[in-house]
Parts: sequence; structure tokens; C-alpha cells
Amino acid sequence: MSASPHPRRFYQSAVPIETDGGFGVSLDGRVPRTPAKASLIVPNQALATLVAAEWEAQGDHIVPASMPLTRLVNVAIDRAIETRDAMIEEVVKYAGTDLVCYRAPSPQSLVVAQASAWDPLMAWAADRHGVILTPTFDAMAIPQPGASLSALRSAIEHYDQWHLTALAFANGLTGSAIIALALVERFIDGEAAFKAIRVEENWQAARWGADPDEEHVANARRLDLLAVGALVASLSGGAAHARGKVYKKQIIEKKKKHRGGGAPNKRP
Repeated sequence: MSASPHPRRFYQSAVPIETDGGFGVSLDGRVPRTPAKASLIVPNQALATLVAAEWEAQGDHIVPASMPLTRLVNVAIDRAIETRDAMIEEVVKYAGTDLVCYRAPSPQSLVVAQASAWDPLMAWAADRHGVILTPTFDAMAIPQPGASLSALRSAIEHYDQWHLTALAFANGLTGSAIIALALVERFIDGEAAFKAIRVEENWQAARWGADPDEEHVANARRLDLLAVGALVASLSGGAAHARGKVYKKQIIEKKKKHRGGGAPNKRP
């Protein structure tokens, strides 16, 4: 068996703790650090609990790809403040060629499926933020109204480092500023966001069958979107507990499946 490229798990347990400046994770008394060597400190216990669950779910080795919340928190701490303007402009750029604007001209069942999934999101963005984008059946890119792009920029300029990081991450995952915005502002959850970016793939699978390899890759994106939803819910209160329980269940089940149904191994 080849050696794992990932570092070995070096702790028995991971638990959320209150610490100077906020909340963190204790790995047998040690607080993990970000890639830039900052302490991994988050603003509330709900988020710390979810991050701790990712660390606790690790097996013999620590696999960063299986820890999307931890990765999001790392970016928020290390990069979000100094790259804030660039992150905002990247989201606005995506809106210029947003996924929800590019529609299939046929067959009618796919046209209806896209409209059903995307029209409510576009209407919400228009009503809430004045972001009115133009849909098209043309494969070629079309210019979007400058006023709408400016409205989007104004809507997200006030975001704190946590929400902006979540938005930028979801924006890249979905190829849609509108879907990402709806997710971060909790108009939809992570599952709904995933379904919104999979309209054509799901339509094809319903007719010709699913591709297991493609579905495996897609599920990784789904878990990342669930992590974004869990992060913003934890920051907002309200449904945070329920969303957090769903996310914790997902990562634990994923780990059990990977290990054949058993509990994660820990070093003696």
C-alpha cells in the first residue's frame, strides 16, 4: 500500500472552545493554525462546533479536501481582508456571464426545467438588490446592464470577511453570482444551490442514466455548497442549529462510507 500524501492525525479529539478573541478548536489542547500561521479563531461557538466536527471526522490522516469549512475559515482569516476588493470584483465579473442567464432553446422540457430553477432566483435578486440580468438563448456572451452590475457591487461591499469569503467560494463553485448571492443571503440552502447548478445534468440523467464517475465529482461540489450554507447559517443564528446538524451528519456519513461504515480511527 502506498503511503498517504496527507499528514497523520496527531490528536485524540477535536472540540470547540472559547478563547481570546472568539471561539476556536482544541486538538488535545492545541489550537490549529491557518496556512499563514494565524490562530484559527471564529466569531461564534456555532461555527467553531462545525469546524471542530470536520477535524473530529478525520481518520488516520488529515485530508484538507474533506474539510471545506476549515478551508473557508482559513481563507477568511488569511486573505479576505487584504484581497477584499479583488474578491468583490470577481463576483461582479461572474455576474456578467452568469449561469442563470444562458438558457437552452430546446427541448421544451429542459427550457421549463431551467426556468423553474433559475427564474425565482433572478426575480429575488432583482427585487432585493435591483440586480436585473438579461437571459438569453444564445450561446454567445451578451452584455449585462451596467446598473445591475453596480447594484450587485453595492449589495456585497458591506459584507464582512466571513460572508465575503463564503460568497466568493460559492461563486466559483456555481459559476453564478446570483446563485451564490441567494445562498449566502439564505434565500436558498446548499442543497437548492447544488440543484440549481445541476439542472441540465439532472435532466440528462433522467433520460439516459447517471454517470457514476461524474456524480462522484459532483457530490464533492455538493458538500462544498453545504459547507457554505452551514457557515452562513452559523453566523446568522435562527436555523443555524438545524443547518449545522445537517452538515455534521453529512461529513460524518461521508467519513463512515470512506472507511466502510466504521468510526474514524484515532491514534492510541
